Amino acid sequence: MARRGDVQASVNQPTVAVLGGAVAGLAAAERFREFADVTMFERQSYDDKRVNCGEAINEASLVPLEKIAENGFVNRVKQFEIEIYGSTNHANKPPLARSSIDPKCGYITDRNVVECRWATRLATGEDGPAVDVRDDTNVSIGQYWELVEAYDYVVDATGHPSLTTKAAGETNQYTGDMIALNADVEGEFAEYLHLPRIVFEGYVGYWWCFPKTETRANVGIGWAGTERPTNYIEALWSACDRMDIPRPNREDVNAATIPQGPSLDLERLHPEQGVFLVGDAAGIANRYQGEGICQAIRSSNLLARLVRENRESNYPRHLHKQMKAEYRLATLMRSVLEDTDDVQLVAHVATAIDGLTVNDVTRRPWRVYTRIVQRPRLLARLAGTPAMRRRLVRAYTDCWEYNSVT
Repeated sequence: MARRGDVQASVNQPTVAVLGGAVAGLAAAERFREFADVTMFERQSYDDKRVNCGEAINEASLVPLEKIAENGFVNRVKQFEIEIYGSTNHANKPPLARSSIDPKCGYITDRNVVECRWATRLATGEDGPAVDVRDDTNVSIGQYWELVEAYDYVVDATGHPSLTTKAAGETNQYTGDMIALNADVEGEFAEYLHLPRIVFEGYVGYWWCFPKTETRANVGIGWAGTERPTNYIEALWSACDRMDIPRPNREDVNAATIPQGPSLDLERLHPEQGVFLVGDAAGIANRYQGEGICQAIRSSNLLARLVRENRESNYPRHLHKQMKAEYRLATLMRSVLEDTDDVQLVAHVATAIDGLTVNDVTRRPWRVYTRIVQRPRLLARLAGTPAMRRRLVRAYTDCWEYNSVT
């Protein structure tokens, strides 16, 4: 990894330590370097294979790189194809419903390549001041406190659980999580190269196949509910068998824990003077389908803007305002899966949202609500579910699944 040369910071520039060099940290470094002297610490080397979790970037315009394969953007998505089945026992049966979701500017990526190229852009000063990128550098808890003392701002983008919570001995604050497994496989994917598949099979979670080329794809499976398999690898392999997709090798499978907390807790987002949490460290992945890349980038962009405007103390409340529409809709969508035994209801909801964009079904609840209101029978069935009514009240009083913000 190229390094920035010794550059003396201007006396008028704040100093910023970004902890973590995945997408949240890279986005923070990208924005803070516009007005601050930035050092970014990443525990892994960008020259090594890092992670392949989160290979789909639904709003690739948030990443300041040309969308070419050399930068890791290997497949432009036309739309995500969603299939709904009643259970995992659906051999030779058609799905209960099919629908399509448009990502607008979505790509299937080699995420490690995206991150490496982005880090190089920062380290070499491409399109802006250079950042001191220190990859292959693990920050201990003792060093964390030294950085808090030495820098004007510390941006914690270390993921789940965050280094900040480890340093404070509060790693139990993340009270909910999703488990996801994924790996790249070789096979024949030309038939739906630009139409990645997402398959629901009656459990809270889904299986996916995201083609990267005609002969390579990322396949995975995730669980968001309380019912989890006893053997995660076997569950992934069984799903691949059902979908007639090659099984990934055990040693190639990446396992990830996606946080579902601390529910935008205002104090935890800004626990110390000059310390702020972004991305997975802040626990802001989407609670319905686990998406976290775009949320992470937006949180970093927001923080940098507010610091530049000398309004950083407003970051927790502004992030809460930015995320609450998404959290509300995710809360209600999960209710359809978790609080009813009616898979047909899930299928009807999937049909109702057919043709909407990814942003619609994550960040614009009114678009989804409008579709449902136009289907009186579906609306009546949803409104007739007591658990759905309770979740609706909780969602619109900012009481999420795990903690509350008032």
